[in-house]
Amino acid sequence: MKVLLADDHALFRDGVRLVLESLVDGPVEVIEAADFTQAIAEAKANPDLDVGLVDLNMPGMDGSQGIEGLRRAAPDLYLVMVSGSSDPRDVRRALDAGAQGYIAKAASSRAMIDGIRSVLSGETYLSPLIDAAEVAAQGGVQPPRGKAVLTPRQRDVLQMLSQGKSNKEIARDLKLAEITVKLHVTAILRALGVENRTQAAILAGKIDY
Repeated sequence: MKVLLADDHALFRDGVRLVLESLVDGPVEVIEAADFTQAIAEAKANPDLDVGLVDLNMPGMDGSQGIEGLRRAAPDLYLVMVSGSSDPRDVRRALDAGAQGYIAKAASSRAMIDGIRSVLSGETYLSPLIDAAEVAAQGGVQPPRGKAVLTPRQRDVLQMLSQGKSNKEIARDLKLAEITVKLHVTAILRALGVENRTQAAILAGKIDY
């Protein structure tokens, strides 16, 4: 798994890196940034990033602008905000700007890992310390469903899946880790509302992207 870790506090980045290396199955490569400008530059330079763990409040750019910049720079990036604020209004602004998850910094290490896994499987994640009902009352976005939520990378995976290629073959052709392909396939099945690869392959031929 390749992770973009952006926070203006080096000590926090060190702590999150240790959590990722100790709790995530398989190898983890962490790309660090200290502000949104650096984060956007790293996202452009590393198109194979799987997930971004990004502080909502960093110097040089408003949080919503930073999220939108990352979305433009890396449309395939699964983006999780990590913030000291649990204010439902901040959570809503982050989700509306394009984040797929929001984790309070006071949350446990396990909550962070759960958040990463949830987002990679196509869900929108809020850590337990955030009042989801209050976020909904603010008009927060709901987890998207349907083919429209497939990222460009997932569309590539779906196309190869429909050609009968295995995860190993897809990983080789797209230069991805096999576990990353597995996560993409899980997200594709969820987004398309199907139960297995065969159903997804059949549906792929009927989808107009």
